[in-house]
Amino acid sequence: MASEVSICNRALALLGANTITSLSDGSTEANVCNAVYADARDAVLRAYPWSCAIQRATLAQLSTAPVWGYGKAYSLPNDPHCLSVLELKETSTYRIEGRTLVCNTDTATIRFVARITDPAQFDPALVFALASRIAAEVAYALTQNRALSNDMWTMSSAAMVDASIYDGAEVGSEDINSVVFEVARA
Repeated sequence: MASEVSICNRALALLGANTITSLSDGSTEANVCNAVYADARDAVLRAYPWSCAIQRATLAQLSTAPVWGYGKAYSLPNDPHCLSVLELKETSTYRIEGRTLVCNTDTATIRFVARITDPAQFDPALVFALASRIAAEVAYALTQNRALSNDMWTMSSAAMVDASIYDGAEVGSEDINSVVFEVARA
């Protein structure tokens, strides 16, 4: 079962760096992993509609409507935090502005990518994609080797494509076209 430390240790192993016992163990490796972990996790989760991170919610309408363009405004979920809106059930015409969804519908039910903070919920391919991203982000800080850093970014991109293909194989027919598009775009 994955943990923040095991994911960071996988990233450090890709670099040939020392492993850590915790994100706060005081080592240089722990300090750089701790500095990038949450942002890297959110970036990887937001980059693709991972099955383990998709949730649905009916949004709360805000009392103040947008000044122009749309008639209604809704607050995006905070528990769990919405990283990306995939679909508004009621219409395809909407915009995300800050932490608000604006549209012209009387209700707003969304499918979204949630911030999942428990790595035990991650698919193994997502774990590797995240470890690769962390390795890419900390490579230069730990090794001062630009070539290795560039190699890690290349590996990270490839890991995202591979992981999205595995994850995309599990979607139903309603999502298959969007998955093919997302993988082709990556």
